[in-house]
Amino acid sequence: MAVSGQIAGVVMIIEFIFGATTAIALGRSVHSFSWGRYTDGVIGGIGGLLFTWPSVRIPGVGRFIGHHANGLTATMVVGAMIAGLVGGLVLILFAGFIKVLLKGE
Repeated sequence: MAVSGQIAGVVMIIEFIFGATTAIALGRSVHSFSWGRYTDGVIGGIGGLLFTWPSVRIPGVGRFIGHHANGLTATMVVGAMIAGLVGGLVLILFAGFIKVLLKGE
C-alpha cells in the first residue's frame, strides 16, 4: 500500500469514528430517533464517510479536507473530524426522522 493510500485510510477511519460517535450520542439523547446503539454507530459512520464527497465541493470547506498526496496534516485531521461529525449527524437525523414517520409518533 502506498503512503497516499495509508493516509486516505487513516482519514476514512477518523471520519467513520467521529460519525459513529456523534450518532450514538444523539441516539442516546433523543430516544425516539435511536435505532439502537450499534445501528446508530453504523449509520453515523456511514454518514461520516459519505459527507466527505460533498464537503470538498462546499466553498471554503474543501481546503480543510485537503489532498493526501502532500502527507497527513493537522488541518486534514481536523477536517476529517468535522466531516465525520456533520455527516454522522445528518444521516442519523435523517434515519431517525424516517423511524418516527414509520412509527407514527
